Amino acid sequence: MGRPLPSTCLSIGHHDNQVSDVVIHYNGCLRVAKQGQFYDSLDLESQQRISRANGKIADLRSRLETSEQASTAGTRLQGFKQAMAEWRAVTGHSNVPAATNLGYSRSQTPRTPAFGADKPVDSHIRASVIYFKDGQPFDVPGLAKSSPHQKIPVADLLSENESKNPIMQPNENGVVRYFHLPANNMAWVEEVIARYYHEKRPDPNIRPDKQRSMRPESKTETVLQPGYWRGQQNFDAGSEVHARHMKPFFSGISVDPRGSGPRPKNMVLFMPYLHWETDRGRARSAEIAKEARKYDLSSIKDVVDQAKNQLARTETQHTVAPAWALRPHSFMSGSIDRRKALGQVLRSAATLLEAMDSHIEEQLTMSYLHAEPPLHPRRTLDQAYYGALRSTGARDRDQVVYRGTTAQPHPCVGPEACPQCNEDIRKTPRILMVDQLWLWCLDEKTIITSFPRRWGRNRPDPSAIHKSLRTRFQHAHPGEISSAYDLALIIVDEASRVFFNRTKISAEQPNLVELFNAAIRDLTYKQTAAFDQFLIYTHLASRDYKRQRYVSSDNSTQNHLLNINPEGELLKEVKDIQDELHIIMRIKEQQQAVMENFVKHIRRTLVPVVRAHRPITSRPSAVWDAVLEASLEYSGASAEDPTYHREEEERQCAQQTLTKADILLEDIEGRIAELRALLQNTQNTSAALKDLLTLKQQQAGVIEAREAVKQAQLTLKQGQSIMIFTVVTIIFLPLSFCASVFGMNATEFSIDARLPLSSELRLMFPISAGIIFASFLFAFSRGVFANSAIVLARSAASFAWNTAATWVAVKTGLYLVSREMLARANRLREKEGTVTGGMKAEVLRREKNLERMRAAGHVKALARQRQSAMRRTEAADGSSEPAGMVLTPFSEGIPSSSSPFLGERYDGMMDVELGERVSRKPSSQIHLVQGR
Repeated sequence: MGRPLPSTCLSIGHHDNQVSDVVIHYNGCLRVAKQGQFYDSLDLESQQRISRANGKIADLRSRLETSEQASTAGTRLQGFKQAMAEWRAVTGHSNVPAATNLGYSRSQTPRTPAFGADKPVDSHIRASVIYFKDGQPFDVPGLAKSSPHQKIPVADLLSENESKNPIMQPNENGVVRYFHLPANNMAWVEEVIARYYHEKRPDPNIRPDKQRSMRPESKTETVLQPGYWRGQQNFDAGSEVHARHMKPFFSGISVDPRGSGPRPKNMVLFMPYLHWETDRGRARSAEIAKEARKYDLSSIKDVVDQAKNQLARTETQHTVAPAWALRPHSFMSGSIDRRKALGQVLRSAATLLEAMDSHIEEQLTMSYLHAEPPLHPRRTLDQAYYGALRSTGARDRDQVVYRGTTAQPHPCVGPEACPQCNEDIRKTPRILMVDQLWLWCLDEKTIITSFPRRWGRNRPDPSAIHKSLRTRFQHAHPGEISSAYDLALIIVDEASRVFFNRTKISAEQPNLVELFNAAIRDLTYKQTAAFDQFLIYTHLASRDYKRQRYVSSDNSTQNHLLNINPEGELLKEVKDIQDELHIIMRIKEQQQAVMENFVKHIRRTLVPVVRAHRPITSRPSAVWDAVLEASLEYSGASAEDPTYHREEEERQCAQQTLTKADILLEDIEGRIAELRALLQNTQNTSAALKDLLTLKQQQAGVIEAREAVKQAQLTLKQGQSIMIFTVVTIIFLPLSFCASVFGMNATEFSIDARLPLSSELRLMFPISAGIIFASFLFAFSRGVFANSAIVLARSAASFAWNTAATWVAVKTGLYLVSREMLARANRLREKEGTVTGGMKAEVLRREKNLERMRAAGHVKALARQRQSAMRRTEAADGSSEPAGMVLTPFSEGIPSSSSPFLGERYDGMMDVELGERVSRKPSSQIHLVQGR
């Protein structure tokens, strides 16, 4: 029975054959026995699609199985085979026939061509070839698909075979050619430029200093001389891999040995631009770069051993059955084992798909990253600015784009996920990247570009630069691309407008400007809330002080006023946003500088062409047309002359190119202005946070002053108490001494006494002197002995007490009880702070409302008094105001009182100053106090 299907069906359920993707339906939904019948029922185009797709799968599978180097995709392919074999053994389907793969066979797998045999990846990566005629793209004979989607292997573009390499073939008149290399590989660029001039590639082993001293002997050496090529590299052998890049640069190049004057036809352009990547892709590319570094530093012995191990593992996997396959079937037939086996198959399939998607990039990195000349990998935003850092992983995951595209923790209530969690699970963390555009204009009709694509994008990428270019070429107007300058302007414009063209932002591509706006708005709101909360706690502390409510320094209000951690965290986030905006603006300014030089070169070349025929005007001029007709009659020329029409067409094309160049500069200026507005917003938020921190510091000084006053008062009270005790001691000390002496059991005072008074005094005074001396020694001595004795005594007593208390607490279970009570007390304290804070804010709001009600009642009374006065005035026929009444805008007709709004009966019931300040935003203050 039929049922609705998604855009691509991949289900074991029954459904009809009306699907949107016949390839996925054929390979993923149908059983093997039904594939042939479904294939025969399709039209020729669908059959060809299935054949091409299965041919690509066979080619990729053959490469993975026969790869000389150990690759991630090859290893995961073997893991998937093992998982499938285990699943078949568990389910009892070990003897399943192989799938019917229509349209290909193993013997038909294409082989690596002779050129580039040491770099097989060149034949697997495809370069774009687009030809333009009459301003629109047209199909190149001999290439698959239609323009502007025609591509050829990079190996063919590097080949010296002229029949197979289109860049070596002669160019037709009026045809503009465009060749694109999908990676910033310096070796490819040198080979392609050498093939264009039918020359040999310059020797890469010549040192740069010798290359500068040598005079170029060929056109290739002229274009690739150090000043235009390797001299613009901004890295050395000891730099990090992500530090490789070409300096922003533009220059015209003259390959004519006689010189071309001030307007050379050739030019070179290096320009950075912004793009994006998933965090998973960035991490994977960094891992492959590390592996390439290890492989580059490995010894010959390690490489040989690795190849032997790979060969032995491959032979074993194909000839020896795994140990678990020999187990009895009944042992692994349980439902738990079936679920485990199925989960392993799905997991292996997912990892294999990811590895297949990035297999070409992995092989490209392993082959060219440390070659001579090397490959330039993609860089993150922080790697482009902090090139000396060894690792920027932590900084990359602190980007605004990463935080804005990452799912945040969401506390759900209940076993089922909430809609927010279901939405967050679809989010993919993304980060900003800084790529490079390399562009060469080899003549007026040929352009070569080189810029990278996203990691592992073997499938179509709607956000890719070249995809946008192809879409723009498809909708090009007749005559829009009449020269290499028009094509170069479009390429530079597309590279510079990433994230700033709102009409082309795909679902996967992050909206840069909106993410930064959202982050700045969030920080501004938090700053405003923090300022309001600061005012609330400041007013609460001021009111407590006015009401003589002296509390200890651990009060929640004072702790909040003395804590700057929340504002410090906000200030750090603002600084991070400012840092990223500075980096982005720096890249845009570099683009602007390159574009200005590019436009200057275009003007020097095309302005003479425009001025040689007619002046540049914004609209047709009747006067100029009359002058032109007169000049034609005088010179004998005719408006029907083909030469005149050709020159007029060239002039119009040149004028259109100059207009496009001016628009390009205006657009980049507008983008920079937009970034400056974002930066200004962050600066305003940062200044407000700094002001808030300054206010907190000042409030902390006020609190310290109040605490000092309270401490001084307590000290004064203690001094008075000590003075009283001192006076009492002075009075009773002589009396106590006399009573003690005369109460002694001495023979002089008592008949029954045994010792005389002299003997008792000889014993009493030395003992007392010793005790007094020891007391003074321990009290006033700063020596090591006294301090050590005190510390030792305290430590011994503390050890004994702590040991005993700990033993009792552990043995009796008081420790657990105390922890539970402490946790409960902390929760109650937090709840008490929230409730009391809300009550305080509510009281303040009610006091303010009461004040407003009193003021409203006073206004009504004032109006009634004024009406009575007017009636008395009319009755007296123009008499003056009653005596004792002073009419002012605030107290007209009211007897003298202490307040213009409140009478004497309201004195002492309202803190007007406090109420007015606190009640500016009563609702927001209550929410902030309650922690909402």
